[in-house]
Amino acid sequence: MIDFQPISPLQRTWLLELGLERAFLARLPQAQPGGQSAPVAAPAQEAAAAMQTAQPVERHLNDAGSPSPLAPAAATDAMSARDQALAVLRKSGARPVAAAPVEEVVQRPAVLIQPEKAQDMASLLEQVQACQECGLHTGRAQVVFGSELLSEPDWMIIGEAPGTSDDRSAKPFDGKAGLLLQAMLNSAIPNASVYKTHLVKCRPLGNRPPTQEELAACRAFLDAQIRLVQPRRLLAVGHLAAVALSGRDEDLETLRGQALTYTDAQGRSLPLVVTYHPASLLLRPQHKANAWRDLSLLRELQNQP
Repeated sequence: MIDFQPISPLQRTWLLELGLERAFLARLPQAQPGGQSAPVAAPAQEAAAAMQTAQPVERHLNDAGSPSPLAPAAATDAMSARDQALAVLRKSGARPVAAAPVEEVVQRPAVLIQPEKAQDMASLLEQVQACQECGLHTGRAQVVFGSELLSEPDWMIIGEAPGTSDDRSAKPFDGKAGLLLQAMLNSAIPNASVYKTHLVKCRPLGNRPPTQEELAACRAFLDAQIRLVQPRRLLAVGHLAAVALSGRDEDLETLRGQALTYTDAQGRSLPLVVTYHPASLLLRPQHKANAWRDLSLLRELQNQP
């Protein structure tokens, strides 16, 4: 085996530029830092010298980084210099280490989007993350699926769409509106268990309301969520959520203030209460008195067996 002399970092860089394998260069001793570099072994020295012939090709690039008309000839000279340098190393008897085989990429099977057949929340979440049924998935930071799952919560609270804070944290009702909602729930039903989610699971850019097409694309996920969570009652916040869950295309003032009913695909009925979205209450505090009356209805239903 040939005993190579230490090479300097600059010489090692030249050899890398020649295309030599890193594993082969790792076998060459490194010059001691802070000291005088020992003379390079003849093969490495000749290869480094040959590399200097290849450098002019870099000077034939224009400002945009594209080759100039002189580049083809310079590139030919550079390749010739590279071949000469490699020939020097071959004569020395050194054998470059073969590159490690490229690891075979394992292709994951596509997720089948069938929310109605999801057996648990983990598989449903996987489907939501893979869904591309509408354009909302292109602008989201992450899916906002739902809050921490509780077994058969007293209330499932459903809003319209994630906001900016929700999109960052992946938690529904995570901003100022969420803090107001939680304060209202703590006052009206302090001991109730609650699960929170939205009609759609991706934030619309600009915090706009979701379109009817986007609502329709995500509705099967919401229905499956309700089926798996098995809440005792539902609270819809905002007009879109009220219409979607009640099935009644009426204004919010007509729908709120009364106990409605949500019926799922299996015919199961759940009590439904409708109220203002907390973000709306931040903008229109005059509605807070009516919102408190809606929450009083929650308390009445909570106390019923």
